[in-house]
Amino acid sequence: MNFKFKKILQYKKMVLGLVVILLGGGYFFITKISEEEIHYKTTQVSRGNIRSVIQANGSLDAVETVDVGTQISGTVTKIYINYNSSVKQGQLIAEIDSSTQETEVTQAEASLLTAKADLMNYTALLAKAGKDLERTQKLAAKDLIAKTEVDANESAYLTAQAQVVAAEARIKQSEAVLTRAKINLGYTKIYSPVDGVVVAKLVEQGQTVAASYSTPSIAKIARDLKQMRVEVNVDEADIGGIKQGQKAEFTVDAYGEKKFFGEVTQIRLSPKTNNNNVVTYAVIVGVSNDNGILLPGMTAKVSLIVQQKNDILIVPNSAFRFKPVDPKPVDPTTDVGDENSFSQPTVAAVATPTLYTLENKTIVKKEVVKGITDGQNTEILSGLNEGATVITGIFMEKEGN
Repeated sequence: MNFKFKKILQYKKMVLGLVVILLGGGYFFITKISEEEIHYKTTQVSRGNIRSVIQANGSLDAVETVDVGTQISGTVTKIYINYNSSVKQGQLIAEIDSSTQETEVTQAEASLLTAKADLMNYTALLAKAGKDLERTQKLAAKDLIAKTEVDANESAYLTAQAQVVAAEARIKQSEAVLTRAKINLGYTKIYSPVDGVVVAKLVEQGQTVAASYSTPSIAKIARDLKQMRVEVNVDEADIGGIKQGQKAEFTVDAYGEKKFFGEVTQIRLSPKTNNNNVVTYAVIVGVSNDNGILLPGMTAKVSLIVQQKNDILIVPNSAFRFKPVDPKPVDPTTDVGDENSFSQPTVAAVATPTLYTLENKTIVKKEVVKGITDGQNTEILSGLNEGATVITGIFMEKEGN
């Protein structure tokens, strides 16, 4: 017996051994099934409440937060607020060094006085020119002076008028410069624009702020923390179910399972696309915070209530996942070569929402019309009556137990 023949013989022995093992295992499996009895897990159709919700995350913030800034550059000489300070509208919260602005006011006042003095001087010249012109005109009417003198006095009078008008314009210009200087001086004192609470203090005493290209921020003031909002990011697939006025509830990590309630006040039309190319829309939920325990920046797990129904027929969703099987018994003595020897159980195919009831130990197919669902239970609009026994699953029990 050559080497190649030995290898073929060993291979046939291995295949034969594997077939014997499979036959033994199949016999054991079939025998085990035959020794067990199928029992069904059931539940009764009952009445209850269901809420259809959209789950999303968001963050808490004040309804309105005002960024208080300065329009001039300088050194902060005084700061009268701190974090969590309560402020009133018009309250002084900070001061900036005003030396430069006070000097500009003084200069503008001096320029205004000079312009007024010029006006007085040109007014006097105008009066003199007017009298000279009147006198020469009378003399010229009697042919006592030459016409050229009258022309010269008319020119002097018109020049004096122009000088008066120019002086009046310089006065207005000086007044405008003085007004601007006083406004800039006023900017050195920073007042709260609203009643609220300081949620951020962005400068310290002695710090220099520069307002050359942008307005430096001094503080952020939340107008009223008794009314807050949650900005929720809702996927585009769910945004169609959101409407203004819908109720919402949420939890925050700081208070465990305690529920807070709000209402959708705005659906923003500006979409956002994240790094995974998921498009979301900002939905604003208004929240009452009378007890003051909610704080800006808290992460909220929000349930937006799309629809809620009370006292309706419901069944657990597991009942829709159950499908009856039709086990085909197998004769263990059947030739292993028969392709129908180990027939697999067949699952009943359904095209419409279907439940199965157990009536006198008989499975009965029931086509139903579904309503809303909360992910655990589903509303039954028609097809079943209250109290019907529906199958939700199976379990095996050995015979004789």
